[in-house]
Amino acid sequence: MRRSPLPGVDLGVYVRAVPLLLRNPSIGVVPLLMAVVAVLIGQLTSPYGGGMLTVATGGIGALIALLLQMFGLGTACIIADDAWRHGRASFDRGWEDARRRTPDILMASIGFTLLLGVAQYVGALLNLGLIALGLAAVVFFFLIWTLPAAAVGGIPGGAAIQVSIERVRSSPMSAAAVAVVSVAVVLLLYVFVPVALDEMLFPYVPLTPITMALIAALFHAIAIAYIAAVITKTYTDRAF
Repeated sequence: MRRSPLPGVDLGVYVRAVPLLLRNPSIGVVPLLMAVVAVLIGQLTSPYGGGMLTVATGGIGALIALLLQMFGLGTACIIADDAWRHGRASFDRGWEDARRRTPDILMASIGFTLLLGVAQYVGALLNLGLIALGLAAVVFFFLIWTLPAAAVGGIPGGAAIQVSIERVRSSPMSAAAVAVVSVAVVLLLYVFVPVALDEMLFPYVPLTPITMALIAALFHAIAIAYIAAVITKTYTDRAF
């Protein structure tokens, strides 16, 4: 067996996650549902294009949509863990576990969102430019295993951030790899692919803003499902 060029990093996880998702599309069901709900919330709270609520509700709506999508990621982590362990995941069992772990998943999601938001706010407040981006990247790096810690690690939501930091400090190369891959997958499937698809379809199919948003939601769900698979596997390999 060839060794990974990065010590302590199993690069095979990122390849094996693809057939795992193909065998277990249920990993992406809740992320897709949450992504569609986020689109609907965005339509309702947008101050543009006929949004029904006021501008003041936009920020609240965005926060709710983000937390719902984080819950989707946490649920996907639970189902992905089942898939890694047994080859085939049970959606019903995963959903039941997710309902039971909902308070911890939401608490971890709030902590993750709050710390990342503070890092971005401080950077913007001080007008640090690229340094602000680097500060947010550092926070994201140390919090990369927060959701799997709360969802599958049996860690209380309030302690998941600390556990993630400890795991990252003990396996920095693995954490760096999964963080880089996660960002790359989001950029590819949530940004570049939907834009390219819109450009390909636009001459032949009339696309409304809601249609384009729903197409983006589909690819967003695929990205979240893949990220859930890799962050769960890399976390459990180091935690257990």
